[in-house]
Amino acid sequence: MANSAAHTHEHHIVPTFTYVKTLVALIALMILTVAVSYVQIPAIGPISGTVANQVVALAIALVKAFLVVTIFMGVKFGTKLIKLWAILGFIWVLLIFGILGDYTTRKYEMAPSWDSQSDSALPRVAPDEPKMPRTNDLNVKIRD
Repeated sequence: MANSAAHTHEHHIVPTFTYVKTLVALIALMILTVAVSYVQIPAIGPISGTVANQVVALAIALVKAFLVVTIFMGVKFGTKLIKLWAILGFIWVLLIFGILGDYTTRKYEMAPSWDSQSDSALPRVAPDEPKMPRTNDLNVKIRD
């Protein structure tokens, strides 16, 4: 029989005050996010004020997400495996956004068809160039 003492697992008890401090910090960051949306940050070199506002708002959102994941979801007090899976989850999201960013930069996408042509590679040309495919080509669908 397996020894039950070898499989004990202690649960970390988080003080209520830690949750209260985290909640107050989240509320303060929410107010800061709203304030940033009403204040126009001036342009910083080649970066426009709108982009600067969005970067500041995104940084605040990342801090809020970090607080929620570490404190409220208990990752801070979890095992190394839990921390690893949390980090891998965020890396996975970054990879997905990278893939979607690459996908949205494409001019054409494959459209399903029954026509199996040998030259089905999609051109990467501007719409006004003479190498543009025929508009009735079943293998090419121009994005709107």
